Amino acid sequence: MTTVSLLLSGEMFLRGPVPRTFSVALLAPLSGVMGIVGPAIINCALLAAEEVSARSNAAVELVLVDAGATPAAVAREVDLLVGAGLIAGLVGTHTSNIRTAVGSRVADRVPYIFTPPHEFSGARSGSIFLGSNPNGQLRQPMAWLARNRKITRWALIGSDYVWPRQVHAAASRMLHDLGHRVVLNRLVPLGHVDVEELVEAARRGGADAILVSLVGRDGIVFHRGITELDVGDAFVRLSTALDENCLVAAGGDNSGELYSVMPSFIRQDDDRHQRLLESYVARFGHTAPLPGSYAEGSYDGVHLLAALCGGAGGGARPFFEKAERLLSDGAAPVPPPMIHGQGLQRQPMRLARAVGTDFDVVGTFAQV
Repeated sequence: MTTVSLLLSGEMFLRGPVPRTFSVALLAPLSGVMGIVGPAIINCALLAAEEVSARSNAAVELVLVDAGATPAAVAREVDLLVGAGLIAGLVGTHTSNIRTAVGSRVADRVPYIFTPPHEFSGARSGSIFLGSNPNGQLRQPMAWLARNRKITRWALIGSDYVWPRQVHAAASRMLHDLGHRVVLNRLVPLGHVDVEELVEAARRGGADAILVSLVGRDGIVFHRGITELDVGDAFVRLSTALDENCLVAAGGDNSGELYSVMPSFIRQDDDRHQRLLESYVARFGHTAPLPGSYAEGSYDGVHLLAALCGGAGGGARPFFEKAERLLSDGAAPVPPPMIHGQGLQRQPMRLARAVGTDFDVVGTFAQV
């Protein structure tokens, strides 16, 4: 019999802690640019919490924090939860500007599992990154595109915050190593994507490929605008933050020129992923939000936090002892757990091509 609850932080402040309950702060975007992926993130976290509860025969509760609010507001809310001793740890699937603010307030008081791709800098001793850094995410997929597509001139277009800035810096070095040129490097304020102007700037620079690090709604606006302007075949587009939910919201793409690089895609056929999809559909039905890569990251994050904290009531100390063995340095990512926590393995990176509203995986690359 599983015992899992989902509640808001305000309810936790009013009620207080419950003995023998494993309480996890789930930092998921309910608003803002990544709000579209929030429902699937919550579903996958709930699925993982139910599996943890069934395995440990203990109560688990997810305390929902809207990671689509401002960084200062999210950090303040989390700081209150941690300071009051209401949570055992954090699982965050959100933008890195939120992670930076939360990490600076939480420090190493409780473990903080951050699941999406991340930048190189700003790690705290209590943080574990499940996602890849820009080198791990991009080096081999960009080399694949260099071998298989006739492209040499790149426009870099991303959102103006810490992670896309680091993506652009790393991508510039990789492209230089490949003998390619960066002809446009543009960072766009969140919520201010002028597709026509960006396309014209890429054209003026002579770009034949665009690396897109616009997140959530901004990426949706950009890719939808490319279709509306009928310039889908003008550039190869490689997106660093596009899952199936965002692709569907953009109206799909049939240009044959849109690629995404993520740890997982719904149509990949490995056994672990298929088991997760079967469990997800059995729990939430066929009409539920798509369990894309961001959502799968939250599933892994809840399982990993439970394993490191030793289940219900485990506290933070076991996390730090195990983290010292898992991390080679303060910023190194760790591999996500197998389903039900049966050992750890490093996730490969996958390159997929948009076909309508689906992604077909065209390359799978071991992270080195």
